[in-house]
Order: sequence, then C-alpha cells, then structure tokens
Amino acid sequence: MNAIKEQFNEVSAKYDQQRPYLIPCFDDFYGAANALLANQPLARTVLDVGAGTGLFSYFLYQQRPELEFMLVDLAPEMLAVARQRFAGLPGFNFQELNFATQPLPGRYDVVVSSLAIHHLPDAEKATLYQRIYDVLNPGGLFINADQVLGRTTGFDAFNRQHWARTVQASGLPNEAIERAFERIKLDDFGTLEAQLQMLETAGFAEVDCVYKNLNFVVLAAVKDTITNWN
Repeated sequence: MNAIKEQFNEVSAKYDQQRPYLIPCFDDFYGAANALLANQPLARTVLDVGAGTGLFSYFLYQQRPELEFMLVDLAPEMLAVARQRFAGLPGFNFQELNFATQPLPGRYDVVVSSLAIHHLPDAEKATLYQRIYDVLNPGGLFINADQVLGRTTGFDAFNRQHWARTVQASGLPNEAIERAFERIKLDDFGTLEAQLQMLETAGFAEVDCVYKNLNFVVLAAVKDTITNWN
C-alpha cells in the first residue's frame, strides 16, 4: 500500500482530468449509481472508501446535495484535492486512513468506493467487505465501481489489450499514459464471481453486478432484503 500511496500522491493534481481518457465508459461507469441512490430516499450519511480526489462523492453530491459525506483515503495529496473540491460546502469530512488495515470510522446509510478496492489481494478484499457490512446501518447500500479480471484468461487479455489501445488513441499525453501503465502494475484484480460471493459471505442479502463494460464493473449490495424496488 505504500507504493500505491506514493503513486497516487504523485498524480493527484492531474487525476481528475485524466479520468475520462483512462475510463472509456466514464459517464456510464460513474452514473450507474444514480438509480441505486434514488432508491434510498431516507439515506443521510455516506462513506467513500478510497475516496481519492472525491470524484465519486462529487457525482453523488450532484444528485443528493443534502447527504453528509465522510471521505477516507491513504494518500494525503489526493485528499487535499478532495478538500479543495468541496471547500466551503457543509456536510463533508475527511480522514487519512489505510482502509486495508484500519477500522472504518462511524456508521452509514451508504458506503461507496471507486477504483480503489482492486488494489487489495482477494483475502483483504473479503476482510474489507466485511468491515463495510459492519458499518452500514440496517437496509444500507454498498456501491463499488471498480475493475475485475475477465472470466477467462482469453477475455481478460482482450479486456486489457482493448483498454491499452483505447488509452493510447485517446489523446492523453504520452507521459500520462506511461504513468498509467506503471500504476496498473500495482493492481490486483479479482474475478467478478469471487467478489459477489465475498459480499454474500459478509452478510449482504441482495448482491448484483448492475453495470459491466469489459473489466469495468459496478457492484451493488444491500444489507437487508429489498421488498420495494421503486
């Protein structure tokens, strides 16, 4: 995690402007949470795990500005960008925290994460999913926008190669592309099926993949059975 912290501290100032180049399905990927959040009208508190610059929280804030947010990340320079993004707005709190090893603070109606959990090996993913379950209030919602392995080695290779070709043709400067290719060496993707099972094992009653574009996925899990799908 120290190597990850250093890499993301270095890229913090340019992180957001590079996202649409590095995530070909950017709008759909981050927008997939909208309907899920709309189905939680009584939600008031949100924990953003591995929040980075606060990009995912910003998308949620645009939809639900009345929510109270806690953003945690292990990279202080990334959190500094998040603090600047939300400066002057009420309802935002920040904490430097290694979510792989440290307890999550507080209790929440919604927990979200984006492009963070894939840095953990599977055993640590499972432990974190349990911690997330434990800090959610009854009926709470977890949304994880992340990347996963392809279901087979062939499709995984295709997904990675297609992403690399797309980024190289995106217009992003070569230096930024090279740094992105260096950062992906720190990734530890798990399979989609394994992570859905981890969420069920943690205790979530409703679990699904609500969006998938090659290796970009959005997983959703609810702490109790949903009886009213609005």
